[in-house]
Amino acid sequence: MKIFTFFGSSSSGKTTIIKNLISTLSDKYKIVYIKDIPHGNISLDTEGKDTWIMENAGASVTYGVTSDRTYKMTREHMELERLISENMDCDIIFIEGFRDYGKGTGFLVLGSEDYLKYGYDYIIKGNNISYTGKCIVYPEGLRELVGVIAQEIGN
Repeated sequence: MKIFTFFGSSSSGKTTIIKNLISTLSDKYKIVYIKDIPHGNISLDTEGKDTWIMENAGASVTYGVTSDRTYKMTREHMELERLISENMDCDIIFIEGFRDYGKGTGFLVLGSEDYLKYGYDYIIKGNNISYTGKCIVYPEGLRELVGVIAQEIGN
């Protein structure tokens, strides 16, 4: 299992890049995605549906089970290391946010050069960013990025 973290300023393109990586790699690898959401009081469910009602009534854990998916909502903060340890059977974990998480391979998605002060292994920049240092240019460099991930995994 390999961990890849993507961090950068808001609207830098992190989610789009990870979505395209998952779309490209999911037929070959089992992928887990973990997102740092810096604000609380969110709902991932549809307001008024049974699971939403039960979660909002105070259930500690709520499951939504369909023919091909199971959703789990818990009323607890889970540390990143716990989430990773619960998913050791996957091939890839993509983490969005958590810029101070120092394990795995770190990708700085450059939206602001202020983020260059944080630790990273690679820089990804959109072609609309003026940064001229060594980096992977996105979206043209998607294939290069997939190659970096494959190399890190050992394939």
